[in-house]
Amino acid sequence: MVITRFAPSPTGYLHLGNARTAIFSYLFARHHNGKFILRIEDTDLERSTKEFEETLIEDLLWLGLEWDEFYRQSERFDIYRQYAQKLIELGHAYPCFCSPEELEEERQRAVEKGVAYRYSGKCRVLSQEEVEYLKSIGKPYTIRFKVPHSQDVVFEDIIRGHISINTDDFGDFVIVRSDGTPTYNFVVVIDDALMGITHVIRGEDHIPNTPKQILIYRALGFSLPQFAHLPVILGEDRSKLSKRHGAVSVKNYREDGYLPEAMLNYLCLLGWSPPQEGREIYTKQELIELFDIKDVNTSPAVFSKEKLKWMNGVYIRQVLDIETLIDRIIPFLESAGYQVEDRNYLRKVLEKTRDSFETLKEAVERLRPFFVDEFELSEELWNELENAKAYDILSLLLKKIKERELNAQSIKEIAKEVQKELNVKAKDVWHLLRIALTGQLQGVGVDIMCDVLPKDRVLKRIERLLQKIA
Repeated sequence: MVITRFAPSPTGYLHLGNARTAIFSYLFARHHNGKFILRIEDTDLERSTKEFEETLIEDLLWLGLEWDEFYRQSERFDIYRQYAQKLIELGHAYPCFCSPEELEEERQRAVEKGVAYRYSGKCRVLSQEEVEYLKSIGKPYTIRFKVPHSQDVVFEDIIRGHISINTDDFGDFVIVRSDGTPTYNFVVVIDDALMGITHVIRGEDHIPNTPKQILIYRALGFSLPQFAHLPVILGEDRSKLSKRHGAVSVKNYREDGYLPEAMLNYLCLLGWSPPQEGREIYTKQELIELFDIKDVNTSPAVFSKEKLKWMNGVYIRQVLDIETLIDRIIPFLESAGYQVEDRNYLRKVLEKTRDSFETLKEAVERLRPFFVDEFELSEELWNELENAKAYDILSLLLKKIKERELNAQSIKEIAKEVQKELNVKAKDVWHLLRIALTGQLQGVGVDIMCDVLPKDRVLKRIERLLQKIA
């Protein structure tokens, strides 16, 4: 059985790169009818918080990524201690009593020589008597893994192919800190092995960690999983992805009214090309059926916030059914203070306007005229109202609207009649009517407003503006 995992650290919000890693791991497991595991890697007790963990879980569930098993590393310290002791007993690890000051001196000497730093290994040769003595006097120590000298660690990456790294590039590394907490490269091996992970899918920044982990796998007699290292995501200028490119957290996009289906769809296409050319919109089930980690590109993917926004608009306009859109948009409208009590009215509003916004947050401002009857007029709007015939135009509009049924067609007929009777330009009539109904010069079409807004609310808004002019 294929078993994958997503293992975030709760030290910050879920960013786009990690979200894509989670999506690829999830899709690969589901494609093969396997298991997907969520593991919270919170061994950094100082930086890990419950808030970040809860938000990570909310974001993953929002994206539609359900998991089969859940683990938290902070609850597994006893397991890690047992395996650290086992490595010492097998001769693959040893206590290191070097102080931070001694290690810093070693680093400085390496800098002066212009060579990459690696631990000298001086505690590696301590006798058992020396080790016991230093422990007895309470000298702090870490536990280091004993790395074999000048050995090539080779593995076949599913995406990148043959990779070879020499052990002299990194030397003996710490697997347990002096405070007793285990390090990433150690616990990830223990967990992946005990949880039966068959495929480790993660970012290419983890490639230097892989040989260290392979050495621990071998030392403990564990079977190796297959590794797949994903290419980085760049901004449109081909530089490292950052906030200026729109690379904020998934939480931010969620709060800005992006749809989870669109986010899942878009992130999946960053670095992976589906077999069907020319198509970009896929359901979650279609992605599960089509996705294969072997098809991920080796070159960096380019993130475009505009492309994501466009795709989100496609989902709002064409993919989501109207009832789902209503459910999604209500919390945004209510948080803006709008009274949304009539679902039928909201349905009618969205049926006429869903083509006019690309995010649910944009919809809040776009739909304001349908929910807010009173508004302040800007100086620019008052300039429009200085038209000598503004009062006459609005008065005649009010009279004619009262006399007949109001809809998109009838308001066009009324506007033409007013234009002809008062000998004014069409734009003067429509501008004044828009100001009366929306308090804006641009936005949703006036004919759409008159097709949706109850007639009594249209009349009250025109009367209110007439009073202000008077």
